[in-house]
Amino acid sequence: MNHGEDERLPGDLPADRRDFMRHLAALIAAAGAGLHWPGVADAQQPAAGGPMPAKDAVRDLVGIQMGPHTMLDEGIEHCLDLIQETAAIDTIFVYSHAYGGDLHKPLNLLATDHGVPVKDQQARKLPLVWVKRHDEYYKDTTLRHPAIDTSFAYHDRDLFAEMMRPLRQRGMKVYARILEAGGRGIENFPRVATTNVYGRPTGTGCWNHPEYIGFWRATVEDLFRSYDLDGFQWGAERASPLTNIIQNGNDNSAACFCQFCRARGKAHGIDADRARQGFEEILLYVQRLRAGQVKPPDGAAVGVLRILLRYPEVLAWEYQYRLSREAVMKTMYDQIKAIKPGAPVGWHVDHWATSMDIIARSAMSYSEMAPWSDYLKVVVYHAVTGPRVRSWVSNVQRSVLGDLTLEEALDLHYELFGYDKALRPTANAPAPPGTWRDYVFRETRRSVASAEGTTKIYPGIGFNVPGATDDPDTIYQVVLKAYEAGANGIVASREYEEMTVPNLRAMGRAVRAPQRAPARALVNNSRMSP
Repeated sequence: MNHGEDERLPGDLPADRRDFMRHLAALIAAAGAGLHWPGVADAQQPAAGGPMPAKDAVRDLVGIQMGPHTMLDEGIEHCLDLIQETAAIDTIFVYSHAYGGDLHKPLNLLATDHGVPVKDQQARKLPLVWVKRHDEYYKDTTLRHPAIDTSFAYHDRDLFAEMMRPLRQRGMKVYARILEAGGRGIENFPRVATTNVYGRPTGTGCWNHPEYIGFWRATVEDLFRSYDLDGFQWGAERASPLTNIIQNGNDNSAACFCQFCRARGKAHGIDADRARQGFEEILLYVQRLRAGQVKPPDGAAVGVLRILLRYPEVLAWEYQYRLSREAVMKTMYDQIKAIKPGAPVGWHVDHWATSMDIIARSAMSYSEMAPWSDYLKVVVYHAVTGPRVRSWVSNVQRSVLGDLTLEEALDLHYELFGYDKALRPTANAPAPPGTWRDYVFRETRRSVASAEGTTKIYPGIGFNVPGATDDPDTIYQVVLKAYEAGANGIVASREYEEMTVPNLRAMGRAVRAPQRAPARALVNNSRMSP
């Protein structure tokens, strides 16, 4: 890393102090990856049952994320014909449960060239659940997905049943898609809410609560016993407790400390009271930093590291949080495979985790997720990366990187993540288009390397993402770069309803281009489940 500035303005930190803060910040961010705590399960150890069987390599997947209401608005056959003809789509990812999805976009965000008049989504009552519920599968939980009554649009339609014949006629596949995001109408959800450091419930579900685990297991059993699905994708766009504290510092940041999380901690040799106390210390410290109530003489980052050194249980608890999340995913994976062994099961890795949250990167590599991941759809939204990173880093700079200027903190972030600094916008605006290909290539290559050949990598290429401008040449180039970096397939993202036809055609040209790299075969290494 090059930090060779010799000149500084009055009041700046000395160069050696700035260097120290940069390296210390990197140490703090990556600390969870390199420490082994007595009694904590080591996810690197081989499974007792021996190596897992190799996963079969298949041809490239060319996917697209799709709002269920969009298919019904445009007409199922019209929609399928358009995406197949323009973008060479062979697999659609459709919300079966859209808790974390945005189904009510304003008209100005919707593509108007799909050949069907667009509808004002904000004026509609759209359901969050698009499949029929069968209560016999929910015997291990009191939680239930919300019922859909006659007040909802399309309450009398069963999209996942209706689309099957048109899909099969076109040789296409469908993956059910879920984004977890708090209660949002789920019956009895308060029973499974996480508990913060003050013993108060939050609005998110606990990965260790038996009923929450049972709820997601039941959900996928219901899906795969009730519908002829080809595959599955699940995601949860929420950060870990330590990341949340650093990012926002609100009272609900550090969770969970319920009886089930405490029991897991005890089973892995962690003192739950010490972990809770350490998280509270960091939370209060960050809150004072953000409020400007403290100016640590040794620097903001030193203060955080000092607490971590005195409370090593914090990092141990943080790691168990990630393992608990992965255990929920493995539960769904095992349930689906018991019903339909050949169905690919994979996970949505959000933009925070791919390009901003170094704690998430440190906690678990993609190869460690492979035993319960046939693929990972990693978000690489090129045109909005600059502004999103700037927003993320500005929050960190208000807390643990408070001894650096925002520009210095951004320099540190881009160097740690291996991105070209030219991607960085000079203001809160998109970076120059010429830099976007480089970002998609680097992040896809990094993801492929992290997977170590044990699971497929499908970059989620951003099309017409709000806050960005895209042109067909850029889309064509970034898709080619994803393949060049070793992608096993491509998923057009965020949502089809936002994507213009010229950009869809550009994707199709890239997918069909003869010079793109072929999909790679996979060899699965043995790993231990969380």
